[in-house]
Amino acid sequence: MVLVNMITKLSAQHFDKLMEFVRKEKEWNIFIIGDVLSYGFDSPVVQVWGEFDLKTDSIKAVLLQYRKDLIFYSDTLDYDIEGFSNIILNLKFKTFSGKRSAILPFAKKIKFSQKREQSFSKLSQPQDFSSFNLKPEEENMVKIITKDNIEENLDKIEMLVYLYQSIEEFLNPATFDQIKQDVSLGRSRIYYIEEDGMIVSSARTGAEIQDMAMVISVCTMHEYRGKGYATMCMKKLCSDLLSEGKSLCLFYENPAAGRIYKKLGFEELGKWVTFTV
Repeated sequence: MVLVNMITKLSAQHFDKLMEFVRKEKEWNIFIIGDVLSYGFDSPVVQVWGEFDLKTDSIKAVLLQYRKDLIFYSDTLDYDIEGFSNIILNLKFKTFSGKRSAILPFAKKIKFSQKREQSFSKLSQPQDFSSFNLKPEEENMVKIITKDNIEENLDKIEMLVYLYQSIEEFLNPATFDQIKQDVSLGRSRIYYIEEDGMIVSSARTGAEIQDMAMVISVCTMHEYRGKGYATMCMKKLCSDLLSEGKSLCLFYENPAAGRIYKKLGFEELGKWVTFTV
C-alpha cells in the first residue's frame, strides 16, 4: 500500500508551508497564526502537528496545542481523523475548537462533556470610517492600555479581571497574568471606560498580528448597561485597528450583541465550535 498522507510534528522548517496553508482562510486561523508567530515551534506552551499530502508535499490539516487549548483546522474532510484523534487522546487539554465543519467529525471519536457553538464574523476595511466616529466627550471617556503603558496600568488590569468575573457569560475569564502577558507581547490592547472608580465596560483585542486581530471580552457591568459604553469601546477599537490596515474578527452568541456588531459592519462567516472535555 502506498502512503499518501502523513501526520508529523511541525518545526521551524515547516513554517512557510504552514503559513501558506492556514492563510488561505486566515480569519479562521488567527489563533494558529498568532500562536506560531509569538511562540514558534519550540516553546513549552505550543505544539503543532500537520498532515501532509505526500503527493503534493503540502499541508491539508493542522492541530495546534496552546497550553490546555487545542485548535484544529482543515479545508477538507479528507483528513486522517484516526491519526489526529490518537494524538489528541494522549494530550492533556480542556478545550478543542475550530471551524464547525472541520471539527464536528471528532465528536464521534472523542468523548466531550460540552459543546458550545458561536457565530464567527469578520470586519474588513470599510470605504467610510464615519460609522466609527465618537463625539468628543465619548472619545475622552474611552481609555487604552497597550504594551507601551502597561506597567503604569497594572491596577487597571486588576479592575478588568474583576469586571470579567462579574460577567456570567464569561465561563473562563482571563487571569491577571494572562492579560498582562498578552498585552506585554503586543498580542492584545485594552479599551475601557471607568466610572465610580471601577472599569465598568471594556473591549480588547487578542491574537493581534500584522494584518488582523480578534476582538474579545466585550462587556459591560450589569448596573451600567444601556448607556452605549460597549459600543463606544468597540467603535474606538475598530477605528484604531482598521486605520492600521488590520481586519477584525470576533465570536458572539448573544443576538443583541450580534445586532450591534452587524451595525458596525461585521459580516458572519460561519460557526465556530468549542468542545470541552
